[in-house]
Amino acid sequence: MSNNNQLSNWWDESRLGNVNAFGYIHRELYPVLYRYMFKIIKDEDICQDLLQDVFVKLWERKGTIGPIRFVKVYFFRTARSLAINHLKCLKNNNVPFEEGMEPDMVFSPEEVLMGNEHHAEVSKILTMALNTLPKRQREMIFLKYFDGWSYDEISAVTGINYQSVVNHVHRGIIQLRGGITNANPLQSCLLTV
Repeated sequence: MSNNNQLSNWWDESRLGNVNAFGYIHRELYPVLYRYMFKIIKDEDICQDLLQDVFVKLWERKGTIGPIRFVKVYFFRTARSLAINHLKCLKNNNVPFEEGMEPDMVFSPEEVLMGNEHHAEVSKILTMALNTLPKRQREMIFLKYFDGWSYDEISAVTGINYQSVVNHVHRGIIQLRGGITNANPLQSCLLTV
């Protein structure tokens, strides 16, 4: 992915009406935003609609938003907000959803597959352990280790202070280590952080 400076440059050009620059932002961020939102929404059509709304709203408001220092974080925060609002709307329409409005990410074996069939059992154990984590920890682990986000970026996107993000990730890793050790003591050495 392009570095933050390139995304900021494209955003600055977009603010001046450069459709191509905004297209570059779309091309860079859409796949990772889609993957993140799909983990929250779990519906392809709704996820695509919401992502379209993200890009349309940000394009329409580009003049009033102003410069953005961390474009990726800004777009993720906007997408997360729309996803949570969608879930709240479902709840208000009597569609069951747990209190707290936290994204409930579920990991699939494909996401944690370690590269070849030899690691399939480790992947299965890790998947089960990941899915036992509390929702917030799952989201933090996903952003930190599957998308490579910094703690600062996670804090900015989720609205949770930096130290709480660090604590959630730390507790999640400790719980994962325990879950993997309990599932298969010989495999516990494979999860090192």
